[in-house]
Parts: sequence; structure tokens; C-alpha cells
Amino acid sequence: MASDAVGLRASVPGWPLAVFRIAYGVLFLDMALQKAPWISFGWLEGFIRKEIANPTFGWYAAFLQNVVLPNFTLFALQTFVIELALGVALLLGILTRLAGAAGFAWQVNIALGAFNVPGEWYWIWPLLALPLFCFAATGAGRVFGVDCILEPALRRRAAEGHGWARVVQYAV
Repeated sequence: MASDAVGLRASVPGWPLAVFRIAYGVLFLDMALQKAPWISFGWLEGFIRKEIANPTFGWYAAFLQNVVLPNFTLFALQTFVIELALGVALLLGILTRLAGAAGFAWQVNIALGAFNVPGEWYWIWPLLALPLFCFAATGAGRVFGVDCILEPALRRRAAEGHGWARVVQYAV
């Protein structure tokens, strides 16, 4: 019998991660609503201008200046929709692996521009991104989430030969 000296095969209760996932869902919903179209996208444009004025990477600041700002409404609406979708997915625990992976990428994207903004604590970006990675890696929606209903149904469909179910299984 192989030993597990570092605990890689250890099992932990899922409910604390589910509570954390639900709280993150609320966080994303709050962030989305702060940038809602009906409030002219809130503070988003001002923050983008701070990112341009204090670039982490010159190429990223140039992208914000030359692509995002001239098309601000499109990018702001995209931001609102993505953060709203991430919030709902994490809150309800639906397609949680996909939401965790997308949220991780989203936070890394934001960190690329925001890392040097004055008043932004540089540790905030890994603290926002890494839990999303954990949600993706663990399937955190399978406890207190819709994924706990979807996963067995998708497994049955995949066993019956439905290729689409095998693909969607990776998202839960």
C-alpha cells in the first residue's frame, strides 16, 4: 500500500468550500451591480483610466487606451455580463468548474492592468484568483449546488454514449 506522506489523497468536507463559493458568488454579483449599465457602468471607466496612468505592462495600457476606451460601452457591458454570470454560477453552484476557470482567467486579466494602481493592495489579485482556481479544481458546486444534480445525470448520459454529456461533465 502506497503512503500519502503529504496528504494529497486526503478528503476534506465539501461544505466549507461550498460556503466560500456562495460568498464568492455574492461578491461577483455585488461587483457586477456596481458596474451596471443603468448606473452608467459605475466606477469602471475611472478605474480603467487609473490602469492606463499606472501601467503594469505598457502593452496592456496601450490596449486599454486604444481598444477598450474607444469601445467603452461594449467592454463595460461585457464586464457587467461576465461578472453577473460568474456571480450566478458560483452562487447557485452551476457549471462551477467552468465558472471557476473563467473567473480565474478574469481575475488574472484584471490583475494585469490593476497591479500598479495606487491604493490597490498587490496581494488582492492572488487572493481573488486562487479561490476560483480551487472552485474549478474541486467541482465546488457538487455540494449545496445545482452541479450535485447535474453531475450524476450527465454521467448517466455519457455512459449511454451521449458525447455532449461527456463534454459538459467537465464544466460541473
